[in-house]
Amino acid sequence: MYDYSRQTPFTDVGSTAVVGQRSAILGKVLGLLGFAFVFTAGGALIGREMGPGGMMLAIFGSFGTLIALQFLRERSPLNLALLYAFATFNGMFLGLILDTYLRGGMGAVVINAALTTAAVGLAAGTYGYTTRRNLSGMGGFLFIGLIGVLVASVVGIFVQLPLLYIGISAVAAVLFTGFLVFDLNRIANARGATEGMVILMAVSVYLDLINLFLALLRLFGFAAGGGGGSRD
Repeated sequence: MYDYSRQTPFTDVGSTAVVGQRSAILGKVLGLLGFAFVFTAGGALIGREMGPGGMMLAIFGSFGTLIALQFLRERSPLNLALLYAFATFNGMFLGLILDTYLRGGMGAVVINAALTTAAVGLAAGTYGYTTRRNLSGMGGFLFIGLIGVLVASVVGIFVQLPLLYIGISAVAAVLFTGFLVFDLNRIANARGATEGMVILMAVSVYLDLINLFLALLRLFGFAAGGGGGSRD
């Protein structure tokens, strides 16, 4: 997905060209993220208006656009259209989830989860981007952790245990915090990234933030007395 230098990321700290390239890539990623979240907000409004019937459209639309983006990432402007369509479908899915919390009188839970996601995301991303360490070795551990969370989530569908539900959400929150550190570190070490690569970097960070928010939303919802009824 990405084009990374195999060298130590800070061997030429004083090089203006290297620093400028890193800043340019980060700026592009953050710009794409900003627009993506605008489309996500719009999708959330659409999802709430459509109601539960829009859930399948949101899920299949998200997967479909993401898969298409993998193959068409260098086809401009189609790649940007797919990115924003992906963000919109995700917003529809997110809107339906948030609606259940708002209807349950847990608006404060949503706000707390959003603020915590912003704080954790900023701290984790800043560390990942500024550290002098190359954290590429984290990838394998994070992937194994992701598989573990997915398997546990499937088990949780059939085994309705509150402690399991809390444990999965807590592990997911830590896991996607780790992914934020990992992905921002990869962005810091990226060299010669094409437009398609930058878009996929933005997608990775976008998914890290969305999944972190959902994990925190479940935890705060449970703490507020929502129990298992607030599952997404």
